[in-house]
Amino acid sequence: MTKVSRLTMKALLGATLLAGPAAADEVNISAILSTTGTYAFVGVPLVNGIRMADEELAAAGGYGDHTVAIQYDDNRSDRQEAISLLTRRANVDQSDLILGPIASSEAMATGPVAVQLQVPMFTVAMTSEVLPLGEWIFKSTETAVTYMPPLANYIGETLQPANCYLVSILDNPGYIIQKDVFRDTLASHGVEIIADEGILASDTDFTALSTKIVDADPECLFVTTPPEQAANIILQARQAGLDPDTIIAGDTGLGSSQFINAAGSAGEGTLFVSIFSEDYSDATRDFAERYQARYGIPPDHWAATGYSMMSIIAAAISSIEGEVTRENLREAMTQTRDVPVLMGTGSMTFGEGRVPVHGSVVMRVRDGGWEVVQ
Repeated sequence: MTKVSRLTMKALLGATLLAGPAAADEVNISAILSTTGTYAFVGVPLVNGIRMADEELAAAGGYGDHTVAIQYDDNRSDRQEAISLLTRRANVDQSDLILGPIASSEAMATGPVAVQLQVPMFTVAMTSEVLPLGEWIFKSTETAVTYMPPLANYIGETLQPANCYLVSILDNPGYIIQKDVFRDTLASHGVEIIADEGILASDTDFTALSTKIVDADPECLFVTTPPEQAANIILQARQAGLDPDTIIAGDTGLGSSQFINAAGSAGEGTLFVSIFSEDYSDATRDFAERYQARYGIPPDHWAATGYSMMSIIAAAISSIEGEVTRENLREAMTQTRDVPVLMGTGSMTFGEGRVPVHGSVVMRVRDGGWEVVQ
């Protein structure tokens, strides 16, 4: 490892190296993540971050006296495939932990299976509804109630539009919750919600929607959909004559390279809420440098999320003396407190009900990249 790598890993693993002597054993993790299909924009950088963290953790002794083996499966953004893979890996391969799936709809479908099979499941799902499914379920992302208000507050308090037009996915509960929290928070600042449109994840032609948006003449347009779909909506609205001064905002997905590449100049200035900024700290800058060197692209917040999830897992595993089982791994993850991560403000804790707490920042697209707004 480079000097930068060693320094960064030392900071991130400070909470993982305190366990006493333990019998070495192998912890089997099954990563069930969409690297093709609708949610590949999350899955690809997520897997990149996981692989990178796993290698660095193993080299730095981040798993304590244990070793870790990760098996990767692509559930192709399909909830039934996610259920099938989880069942097979838990029953046949006796996995100690399921890492994934991604979408809220997938997590809501696989969560009850993980609970029934009593295997820890660490998902990326946005919805908070996945946690009450059972004590075996964990999530890496804060709930929309926590991470969406900073964006709405910034727009309502600082930019002060008179009104806002909302567009969101109807067939994914995570997007619906994000939209609802943004809508209610923005409305609390006196901003009029002039439309609350719903679309399907499979929609591609937004000609009629673009006309409706332009005819409404909104001062603010909020879009919460997968990034390439959001880019398509914004592009078509621009082409239909959307006022160039319109404030455009969206969820974390608008901070992905997929959105920037698809939207081009139409995405310039788009506001979004993020759980990662490479300029936030020495740790995030070091990570961005190593990620760029390895993959040839800058990391987005999903890459940082994958890396951070492995830091959480390592903290739990390294705290266990003796053999790691599903039960003591579940308990160790439940007790996770103040683990150094790359997400949010740099530290993550599972609070009451296993709700993750790590913070978020408001960012905007600028010159083909991102910058912190607040």
